[in-house]
Amino acid sequence: MMATITIRKVDDGRIALLKREAEENNRSMESQARSIIEDHLAAYVAKRTMNAADFVAEMRELLDGEYIEGDEFDVRDRQDYGRPLPFEGAS
Repeated sequence: MMATITIRKVDDGRIALLKREAEENNRSMESQARSIIEDHLAAYVAKRTMNAADFVAEMRELLDGEYIEGDEFDVRDRQDYGRPLPFEGAS
């Protein structure tokens, strides 16, 4: 099922930019707006997925016992990181 949305009170300048972008991409304004929404939502989902993933835990689980010895892969949890350490060569 496909839904329809109406967006009110869009600045004329924004509409002109959308129209220009649509023309540059050989699309209708509707198709361009749909593409912008799809791109934004794909990035949003990817960001949420990346933020939710605990890659260190996944790597430990995948590699434990075969390739990791002792504390070789001992990485602090993401929330334990403070400010970055100063770089000695920085001015």
